Amino acid sequence: LLAAVAVLATGSAPLAAAWFALCRLAYVGYVAYALRAESERAALSRRFGAEAAWRRFRDVAARLMLGDSVALVSLCLVTRGTFESPGPDWLGLAVGALLVVLGIGVKTWAAASLDEGTFYWRDFFVPREHRSLSAAGPYRWLSDPMYSLGYAHAYGLALLLRSGPGLAASAFAQAAVLLLARRVERPHLRRRLGAASDGG
Repeated sequence: LLAAVAVLATGSAPLAAAWFALCRLAYVGYVAYALRAESERAALSRRFGAEAAWRRFRDVAARLMLGDSVALVSLCLVTRGTFESPGPDWLGLAVGALLVVLGIGVKTWAAASLDEGTFYWRDFFVPREHRSLSAAGPYRWLSDPMYSLGYAHAYGLALLLRSGPGLAASAFAQAAVLLLARRVERPHLRRRLGAASDGG
């Protein structure tokens, strides 16, 4: 929050963009590294035990996630008014508001449909007792609702503030988390399902 105040006080778009990029890379980079190490060799669990390891990871990931979110909002505020949406002003505001509601709604619904702790990747540390994955909530129609429609609110905020860099940052943020899903989460899921199949 202090960094956000400093960035907003300077009003510097390059500084805000650099801070956001650093926060997003720190968040996704830490999560990717920690989860891959846990999935492949139980790096944290062997040192602290499964539950304690997950809590340590969750606490760090949550702080980085918060910083990443604040950095995006700050970037959109610093660069507000740099993008002219086509059509009347009210249309851009309406679309932006709709995207904010859609993104927050889908993300909240998806989180509520998951097992406890799954929002912070608990199953990497403490495997579920049941082997099959049930499709509940938006997961009945989307494989990654949090990473697809769940990012609509980021674009919506940028549209509401008419921030061109904010739109670009939202696309960068979504691309980074989709890469995380492809390179870390899905291989872990395949390994888990394969191990369950071999054991059964």
